[in-house]
Amino acid sequence: MALLLVEVLASRWMGRAVYRVHDAVTSVNIGFISEAVRSLVKLVTVIFYALFVERVGTFQFDTRQPWVWVLAFFMYDFLYYWAHRAGHEVRLLWAAHVVHHSSEDFNLSTALRQSSTNQLFYWVFYVPMAVVGIPVSVFVTVALLSAIYQFWVHTQLVPKLGWVDRIFVTPSNHRCHHGRNDYCIDVNYGATLIIWDRIFGTYAQERDNEPVVYGLLKPLRSWNPVWANLTNYAGIWQGLRYTPGWKNKLMEVFATPAWTPDGVPRAAPIDISRVERFETPTPKWQQIYALTACATGFVLFMHWLSVTNSLSVPMRACYGALIALNAYCLSRMFAGRRYGVQVEALRALLMFGALASGQWFCAVPAAAQIAAAVMGFASLALLAKALGEPVEPLRQMGPA
Repeated sequence: MALLLVEVLASRWMGRAVYRVHDAVTSVNIGFISEAVRSLVKLVTVIFYALFVERVGTFQFDTRQPWVWVLAFFMYDFLYYWAHRAGHEVRLLWAAHVVHHSSEDFNLSTALRQSSTNQLFYWVFYVPMAVVGIPVSVFVTVALLSAIYQFWVHTQLVPKLGWVDRIFVTPSNHRCHHGRNDYCIDVNYGATLIIWDRIFGTYAQERDNEPVVYGLLKPLRSWNPVWANLTNYAGIWQGLRYTPGWKNKLMEVFATPAWTPDGVPRAAPIDISRVERFETPTPKWQQIYALTACATGFVLFMHWLSVTNSLSVPMRACYGALIALNAYCLSRMFAGRRYGVQVEALRALLMFGALASGQWFCAVPAAAQIAAAVMGFASLALLAKALGEPVEPLRQMGPA
C-alpha cells in the first residue's frame, strides 16, 4: 500500500496520469476479497501438497543446501509458466484468472486485482514439485518470493531495461501481457524469468510505435469486485444451459476462450484505436469518500488477518464476507446505481456502530473503537452531502 502511494506521487511528478480513483479502489478491494478467500482456502492447498510430499515424494532434500533452493526456484518458475498459460488457454481456468486482466489501467494497484477462485485449480500444476519431494517450507517460500517479485512489474513508470528484458520478467514485458493489442494477446506468461516464453514461442516485445491498450477484448464495464470474479463463470454456465450436444458442453468448459460452437459467428475484432475506457462520474466528494472507505477496508483487512487464527471458521468467513460487502456497496455507489448512496450509508452506519460499541467479531481495543466512530461519522457526513444530489447516469468517458 505504501508503494502504491509512492507510484501515485511519482506519476504526478512525472506528469503521467496512470491512476483513476474508481479503478484503483476497485483493484484494491478485489485484492482484499482475494486475500480473505485465499486465507481460508490456501491452507487446504498446502495440506494437499504436504500429503503428496509425504506419500509419494521421490527424494529427501536437505533445506540447508543452496542447490535445493535453486532447483525449487527453477521448477516453480517453469511450472508457473504452464499454469499461467493454461489460465489463458482453458475457459474454466480463464474464468478464474480473468479478473486480474479486467482493469483498463496498469499500475501497482493492478497487481492486487487477484482472483478469489484460482486456488481451486492452480495447485494441481505444482504437484510435480511434491512428487519430486521438494519440502513444503521450500515450496511455500519460493512461491511467496515469486509473488512479491511479480508486484513491481505492474507499472508504466519503468521503461525498457535492455538486456534485462531478455532474461527476466520486467514491466515492459508484463505491459504486453496485459494489453489487448493483437501482438499482446496470450504472450509473456513468465513469473520471474521470461526465458520460458522465448523457448516455447510465447514471447512478445513491447512496441514503441504501438502503445499497449490495457484491458480485455470483452471489457468488464463494472466496478463490482464480486461480479468481476464471477462474470466468466456465469458465461460458462449460460453456455452449458443453452449449447446443444455434450461435445459442445465440454468445449464450453475446456476449450480456449475464443472458441464458439459451430454455426455461431465469432465476435468481430475490436478497433483498439476507438476503444473508450469504462468510467463513471467522479465528483470530488466521492473521490474523498472512496479513498476513506478504501483506507477503512485496509484497516479491517489487517485486523481480520491479525485475529483470524483465533476465530472459528464460520466467524472467519463472516468477517471476510463483511469485507466483501464493504467493497460491493462501494461499487454500487461508484456506478450511480439506484439507492447506491443510501445503501452505502446504511452499511457504514451499521458497521461503524458495531465497531464503536464493541459488538464485533472479537474484542476491539478502545483506541480502535474511537477511531472507528470518528471515521464513521466523517464517512456519513460525506454521504449526507451526496444524498441531496441527483444520481448521474452510468456512462463511459474519455479515450483509452
